[in-house]
Amino acid sequence: MHAAIKRWLIYASLCVVMVPIFVFVGGWILAGPYEGRVGVFGLMFHIYGDALSVDLSAWVLLLSPLLLILIWRCTLWLSRDIKRRQSV
Repeated sequence: MHAAIKRWLIYASLCVVMVPIFVFVGGWILAGPYEGRVGVFGLMFHIYGDALSVDLSAWVLLLSPLLLILIWRCTLWLSRDIKRRQSV
């Protein structure tokens, strides 16, 4: 498998695992303790359950760091392409 694809799959896996934890900690800091059962695992159960039921918002939440990186890379690529075309 191509190295870039492996890297993106590793990043996606990390996002799927780490984003619910960051959401839990951020919510705890901003809004107080989580009202659901079993803390972070209850939140993860709800998020993963929504993702498994093909809820688009759950997938956007889980993959949001990758989406931000993808938007950033596309913006840089377009900027370089525009500069290259203007210099010719």
